Amino acid sequence: MMSVDTLDRAILAVLRDSARAAYVEIAKNVGVTERTVRTRMRRMEEDGVIRGYTVREAGIGLSALIRLKVGPGTEIGTLAGEFAGWPGVECVFEISGDADLVAVVHVDDTVALRDLLDKMWLAAPGDISSTQTELVLEQY
Repeated sequence: MMSVDTLDRAILAVLRDSARAAYVEIAKNVGVTERTVRTRMRRMEEDGVIRGYTVREAGIGLSALIRLKVGPGTEIGTLAGEFAGWPGVECVFEISGDADLVAVVHVDDTVALRDLLDKMWLAAPGDISSTQTELVLEQY
C-alpha cells in the first residue's frame, strides 16, 4: 500500500469539495506550487488512490454511512444542515425507512469515526434516538 501523507490528504480534501478544481486553485488552497500538486496527483492516480473522473480513495482512511434516527419534535433539516458542514462529512440525506438521516463520511480511521459519532451525539443531546454505522468496503 502506498504512503499517503498530510499534503496528499489536503489535496484529496480539496478534490472532494470540487473534483474539477484547477491545479492552480488546489495549489493555492494547500500552500504548495502547481507543479507539486500535478506531481502528487499523477502519483496518486498511478497508485490507484484517485481513479476515474471523480475522486475515489482506495487504501487510505475509511468511508462510512451513519444512519440516524431522531426523536419526535426534532427539526430534521436543521440537524442535517449542521452535520453537513462538519469536516469529514461529505453529505447528509433525509431518507425514508427505519432511519431519518444518513450521513456519508470520510475519516482517517476508526478512532476518528468514533470521535465523529461522539460529536454528533453531543451536538444533539436528546434529539438522536439511535445511530447505525456501516463501513464502506469497496466503491465501484
